Amino acid sequence: MRRRQFFTVIASALLSASAQAQQAGALRRVGVLFPGLLGEERERLITEGISGELGTEKVNLVIRSAEGDSQLLSKYASEFADSRVDVILAVASGSLEAARRATQTIPIVALDLESDPIAAGAAQSLNRPGGNVTGVFFDAPEIASKWIQIIRELVPQIARAGLLYDLHLDQTQLKAGEISAHKVGIATLRLGIDQPDDFRRAFQSAVDAKVDAVLVHSSPIFVDRAAMIADLAREFRLPSIGLFPIYAKVGGLISYGPNNYDLMKQAGGIIGKILRGAKPAEFPIQRPIYVRFLINLGTAKHLNLTVPAPLSALADEIIE
Repeated sequence: MRRRQFFTVIASALLSASAQAQQAGALRRVGVLFPGLLGEERERLITEGISGELGTEKVNLVIRSAEGDSQLLSKYASEFADSRVDVILAVASGSLEAARRATQTIPIVALDLESDPIAAGAAQSLNRPGGNVTGVFFDAPEIASKWIQIIRELVPQIARAGLLYDLHLDQTQLKAGEISAHKVGIATLRLGIDQPDDFRRAFQSAVDAKVDAVLVHSSPIFVDRAAMIADLAREFRLPSIGLFPIYAKVGGLISYGPNNYDLMKQAGGIIGKILRGAKPAEFPIQRPIYVRFLINLGTAKHLNLTVPAPLSALADEIIE
């Protein structure tokens, strides 16, 4: 009897060890919530960021792109929570809200340039978030102030600015733009976008309201339609400034802000650290590492604008 018990104990121990080994070697999963269409380039950069922390260990990205349908974000976030992914990457404020509603235990890494994490209740402080959310967030007031400074250099007579923004996202960035403009006596007009077909209507509204320039606030949807927005700004002869370098590269007048693709890699690095054992509650919230300033001289000439030499000297890149 004792002999049988002995072998039973040994067998149980071996099964337990085997199960632990299988669990340790299991392919870990990262659920990616994206409001537009993620695409291969963003996926590659997220993977590079994770690999930079985990080396050769493989991680499965479970990608859910809402393609402009914000209601799908809640559905996908619930799927991630039910299937117990190891980490959720929530890109933009709508994705973060959906992920937070779905789980308070699964680590969430946010790449959110629209909301204030403390004001939104996602974190108790930047240095010690205190919950299951950390990631990369944006200092919107600082950038908004710089945008107004730059656009006044190019359009000294500016009296009213149009603020192009995504209606489906948190409006912290938008409000920062309004506050910065009003401080220097510039009136503002909100140009909210609900669907892609709204862009032309928004620019027509700006012209009808005698807007002098347009500030293009961030949205993953806007990134994918940067060329369309830049073309409309040129067509309606409105000076404009956008957040990401891609905007000036495809014909926008000015861009000032972080490289949105670099941010994917930065967020991937945070995911890798979480998978290595870092706790979201204790992992400090990060800001974008680099900010780039681009001027499109071809668009400036098209709009009959003269770019002051001191402003050109500050640019990271001049596009002819």
